[in-house]
Amino acid sequence: MKRLAILLIVAAALLAPSAALASGVVLKVQKATHLVAVTNGKAKVSLVHSAAASRLKVGERVSMQARTLRNGTLAASSMRVIGRTHKVHFRGLLLKRSGTRMMVSAGGAIIALNRGAARTTASANDTGPQPGTTVDVTATVTNDDELDEDNVSTVSAATPGGAIEGTLTLGTGKITVVSEQMALVINVPSTFDLSKFANGDEVLAKFSQGADGTLTLTDLSGDDNAQEANTDDDGDNGGGDNGGGDHGGGGGGGGDDGH
Repeated sequence: MKRLAILLIVAAALLAPSAALASGVVLKVQKATHLVAVTNGKAKVSLVHSAAASRLKVGERVSMQARTLRNGTLAASSMRVIGRTHKVHFRGLLLKRSGTRMMVSAGGAIIALNRGAARTTASANDTGPQPGTTVDVTATVTNDDELDEDNVSTVSAATPGGAIEGTLTLGTGKITVVSEQMALVINVPSTFDLSKFANGDEVLAKFSQGADGTLTLTDLSGDDNAQEANTDDDGDNGGGDNGGGDHGGGGGGGGDDGH
């Protein structure tokens, strides 16, 4: 009996959502929705639900304890600033490019990049990465929390798709998701049931991209807060984590790490 009880405890621990310590650099802060885009040392970007969002700045290096929610975003139970860097590195899907700006989808966040002075005049000879490609980005953090492009190189021209977090507008056979930086129109397959969603919902939309550049919805989940992000497609809450209890965030800021 004692052996059975031990096995049941171990099984429950394995099934429970795990929390882990992690660190990274802040790429974007969405104060209104309490979301922070963080890139780790391997160029992966994660969207993190955190009450500390209002106190964070782009370029700050943070340490956090977080758990993965059902829609792939994270909920941080604690987050503190441990340093600052003037350089960031991440990968994402290039969505739009003009003479002065680039928009990259990374982990669901739309990251805006100011293009370098040598690239501000678009021309037929501009052979840089094209929209629809996966790109590797290095950028400099400016004093006003923006990112200036240092280098953007193509990783893959055959990109399966990306994601965007923002406000939902329902259409006929389409949805529009509006982030702080841009709006994306995404085709919706007839097999999708959108009856649980309404105009104005905060959502995370994942999409594939066709050869002609059209976007097709592959997954849609609520993202108003960590509890909503942790709800499965049947409306059941998976664990009830609301991502609350964030503390720190201000954390003194630390010195520049010169990265």
